[in-house]
Amino acid sequence: MKHLTTATVTAAAYEDFCSTYGMDVTSWSGYSVLAGIRELRMVTFALQIAGEHPHARAEAQHRVDCLRGRNGPRPWTWTAVP
Repeated sequence: MKHLTTATVTAAAYEDFCSTYGMDVTSWSGYSVLAGIRELRMVTFALQIAGEHPHARAEAQHRVDCLRGRNGPRPWTWTAVP
C-alpha cells in the first residue's frame, strides 16, 4: 500500500521488505481486493477525522477524489491526518 498507493515507501525499501517477508504481496492474486479494502479504510478514516479536525477536510476530499478517479492513477499523494 505505502509503495503502490501512496508512494511513501521507495522501491528500494519495498524490495527490502519483500526480501525480509519472503514474498512480494502485490503478486498475490488477492492483492487488489486487499488493497481496495485498505484504501477505502484510509479514506473513511480521513472522513471521520475531518469532522473533528477541520484542517483534515481537504485531505479527506482529496482521498475521495482519488478513489473516484479524479486525481489520476496511483500512486497518489496523501497527507497524514491526525
